[in-house]
Amino acid sequence: MEHEEILTALEEISDKHIKEAEKAPKKKVRTFLKIAVAAVVIIAIGVNTMFGPMRISADAVAVASESRVMERPDLDDYKDREEWKADLATWEAERDVRKELAIQARSGLSTFFVEGNGQFLTTEKNENKLWSPVNAYIGLAMTTELTEGETKQQVLDMLGVEDTGALRKQVSAVWESVYQDRSHEICVLANSLWLEEGLQYNQGAMDALAYYYYASVYQGELGSKKTNKDIVAWINNNTGKFLEDSAKSIELSPETIMALYSTLYFQAKWTDEFAESKNTEGVFHMQDGDTQAVYMNKKLKQMNYYWGENFSAVNLGLKNGCRMWFVLPDEGKTTNDVLNDGAYMEMILSNKWEDSKYMKVNLSVPKFDVSSTMDLSEGLKNMGATDVFSEETAEFTKLTSDSPIYLTGANQSVRVQIDEEGVKAAAYIELPGAGSAEPPEEIVDFILDRPFLFVITNENIPLFAGSVNNPGN
Repeated sequence: MEHEEILTALEEISDKHIKEAEKAPKKKVRTFLKIAVAAVVIIAIGVNTMFGPMRISADAVAVASESRVMERPDLDDYKDREEWKADLATWEAERDVRKELAIQARSGLSTFFVEGNGQFLTTEKNENKLWSPVNAYIGLAMTTELTEGETKQQVLDMLGVEDTGALRKQVSAVWESVYQDRSHEICVLANSLWLEEGLQYNQGAMDALAYYYYASVYQGELGSKKTNKDIVAWINNNTGKFLEDSAKSIELSPETIMALYSTLYFQAKWTDEFAESKNTEGVFHMQDGDTQAVYMNKKLKQMNYYWGENFSAVNLGLKNGCRMWFVLPDEGKTTNDVLNDGAYMEMILSNKWEDSKYMKVNLSVPKFDVSSTMDLSEGLKNMGATDVFSEETAEFTKLTSDSPIYLTGANQSVRVQIDEEGVKAAAYIELPGAGSAEPPEEIVDFILDRPFLFVITNENIPLFAGSVNNPGN
């Protein structure tokens, strides 16, 4: 069935589904709607994916679409070479379209990433701050399917797109570009929306979430032990139980009548692992005092070395094609100086940076296990999304007309850990309701012994970004 035919079919059944789904809403007095939106992001090494059978007692309103990423045809699977060539041509055309849409998305999202890093990663003294740009993007994008008017337009403007149609294409392209599920090359995203039982909803909006955002929609008694258990099971199932300790504390308030969760599960190893035998202990110079750190070292490693007005940078490859960038402010500069300038993100998001040189680098990277928790709502308001957080102005009328709806917060907890083998990271979001000149030497020391920034990317799409001021915290 062609894409247009699928959408037509969905539109034709929407009214019928709406009528069938109409139930008398619970007679609870709600002057506002608490909305929970969570994003769980995992980066892990050597952890088996645990996407096993899952029992959900809540009613399924819409089921997430299967991945639309075609697998590359394997000649060994064909008896007819011409048939293989025809299927290969189809696969290549589909791949090229998706790549072009992803490029458009990266271009439009670069401002969002840079502004977000400036809002969320600026630090005071020895604190660490981390966030997941791609999950914030997907979570916010999903709200445009539930809102109208200025509320929706503010989010579209913040994400750098003209309309819902363009955003749908770009979100699908980002999702499909990031998506991997092959042996140890795993980068799997999932989304879900949870509705209070009895809430009258727009089936067309639910179907759009299922198709364009790969989201499943459930309806049950939010705040009950049974539904809280369902949500925990859903998160654990889609994150290989990596956040099991954190997820078990999830307990929605009985007043909550909508909750949205998003997960990203990722695992990979360094393409060139560190040797533990070469580790050393040393001092890490924080903004306020020193601490001890264990450094992973590579001597005279041939790699690209980058520099800008206030920073220098290198990146390390992961076996699934992703990269982890390390950005070190110049002596006398801080991570805040680099964040305020924004040039480092232009370097990371571009395919070519003129101020770079392939050379021998003495690399020292501290092992770290850092985490942070913060409310993103003020930063998102500063970036232009104000109405979605206001009871007076929020328009969630595409979801339902039952109750006034607005977001009461945007809490995100993130943890990132790196070791000799690779990277592990997790993020949980909840919305209730380098130098200035070319290095003269042929060998350069790149020693991360003072506060630095990092960004983990997949095809230039930032999955994680952080400011590390205390690797021992």
